[in-house]
Amino acid sequence: MKSFCVIGLGRFGSSVVLSLVKNGHEVVAIDTDAKKIDDYKDIATHVMIADATDERVLKNVEIDKFDGVVVAIGKNVQASILTTMIVIEAGAKNVVAKATTDVQIKVLTKIGADKIIQPEKDAGERVADNLAHPDISEYLDLSDDYSFAKIVVKNIKFNGLTLFQANLTQDYHVNVAFVKKADGSASIGKHNTKIVLDDVLYVVGTKADIEKFSEII
Repeated sequence: MKSFCVIGLGRFGSSVVLSLVKNGHEVVAIDTDAKKIDDYKDIATHVMIADATDERVLKNVEIDKFDGVVVAIGKNVQASILTTMIVIEAGAKNVVAKATTDVQIKVLTKIGADKIIQPEKDAGERVADNLAHPDISEYLDLSDDYSFAKIVVKNIKFNGLTLFQANLTQDYHVNVAFVKKADGSASIGKHNTKIVLDDVLYVVGTKADIEKFSEII
């Protein structure tokens, strides 16, 4: 279980909160609208009616202690940028910021947001997955039970092993469909396919198994 802070409970921020809670994580939700906070008081782990552009608010919630922070402020571009800047300066990790204009994207990039989301292109559920498992670069739900994901090999114990030797299906319950090398070449995942550090594995399995595997590989 990880902990996250979501600032702004509009349609996008609410979607992220619901997805994170659904996946068993702790979530602190902050918004200036008392009605929105009331709607989520029994969903989020903790809620706050507060203005996140006030540095004291973020200091009180210990923003640097969270595994990730989402700045999901809506139409107020100035508040979005200022809040993101304060969050980053406070030492927050894995900062995701919502953007609605190209100028806003440029500014958020310059001040150091780790990921910038355009809601019309990115669903809140996908953001929640990325926050909880930053080592999984992409997620795609194939059905209610199975997902497809891209995971980079980082554990030296797998370096130089074939997929047969790594025994991924038996030990971790995932299947490797493709392996992509650093030079851009790719191959189908066969028993004799060798994997090395920084290879990208395209795996299929249940979301729970993929998440466990991502923490090991």
